[in-house]
Amino acid sequence: MVRALLLVLASIACGLGGTYLIRAALIETGRFRLGGRSAAQQLRRVAGKRRFWAGAGLLGVMLLVSLDLYGNEELSKVVPLYSLSYVLVALIGQFFLGERVTPRRWIGILTIVAGVVVLLGS
Repeated sequence: MVRALLLVLASIACGLGGTYLIRAALIETGRFRLGGRSAAQQLRRVAGKRRFWAGAGLLGVMLLVSLDLYGNEELSKVVPLYSLSYVLVALIGQFFLGERVTPRRWIGILTIVAGVVVLLGS
């Protein structure tokens, strides 16, 4: 289970890093809206950013690590571990992206984490 936890944490770190880099590229180039009139133009613009490709690479690593986990560990234990990313997402959003994480949202996140602890203890 230690191996699984370490791999999940590595996967979460890659996923969050990749998501952050892609979001930063999108903010730099302008919003992207699927189906919008300028979607193709915006996609070309964001595809020219190094942050976008670095983020995509990290998401690719996350996928590979996830494939290992899904193929070799019990899904009922691995999948709940991924919800620990909610804590990190809230922290990144608040401290690096200027998003406001309300106390009510923190309570929800902590409730999810408590649920993970209960699941893993069973």
